[in-house]
Amino acid sequence: MTEQARLYGTVLYELKLPETMIRTCESILRENPQLAQVLKSPVIRQNKKETIIDRVFQSPDFSRNMRNFLKKICEAGCSDQMEDMVRIRDEKSREAAGILSAKLRYVTEPDAAEVKAMKELLCKTYGKNSVELSMQEAPELIGGFVLQTGDVEYDYSLSGQLRRMFEETR
Repeated sequence: MTEQARLYGTVLYELKLPETMIRTCESILRENPQLAQVLKSPVIRQNKKETIIDRVFQSPDFSRNMRNFLKKICEAGCSDQMEDMVRIRDEKSREAAGILSAKLRYVTEPDAAEVKAMKELLCKTYGKNSVELSMQEAPELIGGFVLQTGDVEYDYSLSGQLRRMFEETR
């Protein structure tokens, strides 16, 4: 992810545009690769791109602020990074709401009580109101689990223990 995507993702968050508008715009750009190519093309003049944006995103579903945002990212040459921008916007929204994002990779799926305990521990550790936990089966861990939030990883897997033992013997 580029620094431009992070910057414009933050701007997108600060614009406080409706969720449905952002999702629809992202979907249109993702599902129409030719449109995305035209908006990214250095060969096509900026005023032509702005005309295209005004026509494609003219319905009442899109505000002037959304169209202006799209024009600005075209001018900056990063219209092909909309998905990353939306991801940053979503992170900022969760952060503002006190929601921590975490990912759990496991061999054996934890029961509801175990998941609840992990969420409570994360809330207490990071001072958050709640945890948005995505879960993924990962048989390559051999046993145990890996819990990750941001850059912090809690590795309680058998494969992780074996790797650490191997590294210690070197």
